[in-house]
Amino acid sequence: MTTTKTERAGVGFGVGRQGGSTAIEVRLHHDTIPILRGIQVGFELLNGLTPEQAKKIVDVLNENIIGVLITSASDDKTAAAAH
Repeated sequence: MTTTKTERAGVGFGVGRQGGSTAIEVRLHHDTIPILRGIQVGFELLNGLTPEQAKKIVDVLNENIIGVLITSASDDKTAAAAH
């Protein structure tokens, strides 16, 4: 039987550069989700968007999104063996 586990973390967004492209970066407020430790998540923006446009997008995200939800599935047999 498969069970799911959902973990939450507060996030904010910022504008950054990744590989020469402008990107919106997801910035975790705390290191509370083990699977995300050491991982950076970003959204590459379309060519031609100005830094001002990227900032407007980030402002809207920061005003409306308060966290990220990570749901993972695990097999009950695997979980029981780990305990």
